[in-house]
Amino acid sequence: MAGGFNGQAKHSQVVLFRRKSDDTVEARILDVKQMLKNKTLGEDIHLKPGDLLFVPQNTISKIRRHLPIPNLSMYLNPAQF
Repeated sequence: MAGGFNGQAKHSQVVLFRRKSDDTVEARILDVKQMLKNKTLGEDIHLKPGDLLFVPQNTISKIRRHLPIPNLSMYLNPAQF
């Protein structure tokens, strides 16, 4: 229902948080990338109401904001014309 992973998702380290009681929450790391690659659904967890999934960003998306954005002005040099 959420639409799947986007290009920034690190789907090898998805964390599932599930409340076990009023005082405790269980955290479990799921390697969804490996699960989909091997087509083994042994780790496939049925989500329950109240579950929270955290999908971290991959490394490239973390540093992308610090990289210069190429644009047309970088390639045009008026002195050439």
